Amino acid sequence: MLLRRTSPPVIKEFFVWLGIGMAFLVLQATWFYGEEINPFRLDLVFILVTLLGTLSQFGLGILISAFLGMLVDILSWDMLGLTLILYPLIFLLCHLVWTRTHLQSLWIQFVFIFVLQVLYVFLVQILIKINSGVEFSQIQVLYILVQGLITMLIGLPLVYLHRYLMKKRQPLH
Repeated sequence: MLLRRTSPPVIKEFFVWLGIGMAFLVLQATWFYGEEINPFRLDLVFILVTLLGTLSQFGLGILISAFLGMLVDILSWDMLGLTLILYPLIFLLCHLVWTRTHLQSLWIQFVFIFVLQVLYVFLVQILIKINSGVEFSQIQVLYILVQGLITMLIGLPLVYLHRYLMKKRQPLH
């Protein structure tokens, strides 16, 4: 009897989800490149869909979200640490709600996309106030909230498609 050596499923899932996240980051950085504050940023949708795929595994989700946050910081030439803090924070929030409630529906995942944008606004304002040399106007805060609403509307069918393709069908309610 030959023993097949297989890698643990966690390692496979790590590289699958990391590959998906990095592919969409590269796609966003090259094809969908735009202003830093744009009414529609696809990277936030796809990164969130990637993170939602790892909600049942805390360590894997935190690791992937921190790594993707670091990559976004490096690729955007932004203040180092903004998305490195934001993506693990949003994953932690999603994981806490996901594991402690019975509201694991598509609508909860849908709302997390908007929560991501709101946390982004607060973190941007906090880090801008710490660094006194950068200007940030109040109209840009409104743009980020509008960006969150538009991204949330686009993210709804993408999250459902993600669950369908991964054979994790969930009800809409």
